[in-house]
Amino acid sequence: MQTINLSGKNWRTKHDFYDALADALGSVEWHGRNADAFLETMIYHLELNRVQPPYRVVISDPSDDIRDFLNDFASWVEEARNERTTDPDWAGDVDVAVLVT
Repeated sequence: MQTINLSGKNWRTKHDFYDALADALGSVEWHGRNADAFLETMIYHLELNRVQPPYRVVISDPSDDIRDFLNDFASWVEEARNERTTDPDWAGDVDVAVLVT
């Protein structure tokens, strides 16, 4: 299991997080900078990121400005994983998680 450690200490906006996540995952250059785009490439269209499951993204020391959003994002990843397991087109789980510490 690969662990991707990101420090959120200097992040103030969602865009700061998205840029760091795209770099860490080795996302394609044209990757969108929004939650839906990352959920698509982390859970469904895995080929668009260099880093492949299984992996955990561990975010440490997030600023108060963005902590609530990061917790929401982590829960959206878990929800997307659950939806994937019940979708007959995808039929299976993908071992990806985001943890905020």
